[in-house]
Amino acid sequence: MTLNELLARLELVCPRGSGRYAARCPAHVDKSPSLSILEGDKGILLKCWAGCTLGEISKALGLRVADFFFDARIDLEYREARKAERRTRDQQRERDGLKLDRLREAEQLIRSARGLDISRWSDDQLDRALNRLADAYGLIELETQQ
Repeated sequence: MTLNELLARLELVCPRGSGRYAARCPAHVDKSPSLSILEGDKGILLKCWAGCTLGEISKALGLRVADFFFDARIDLEYREARKAERRTRDQQRERDGLKLDRLREAEQLIRSARGLDISRWSDDQLDRALNRLADAYGLIELETQQ
């Protein structure tokens, strides 16, 4: 979380000079700003002068304590990016698996059609079988061109 993102969640934000801010503490009923906010080297520093803990403040804001640390944000972004990559890779594997299944079915259909006696087939049966074979050959041809 950035300092500006945090300030947008708080009420009665007042600048206090040199990068310092004060705001109402969300963890207790606050008539005047008692929460001091400062951006540090590793994260956002918070101090409630009424005595609220960082855990209470973060809970009241719907955040985790780790969200106030810059490393946690980078780590979260990194984990989200890795999760998206895994999801994409898994989807591609699934598509490849389905494609492989269709190719196997097409090859099996073509093999099973060899040597068939079609002399007693009706025109409708022959038409369906030839259409399925044409589709199977088309699929195999399409995949071998890619």
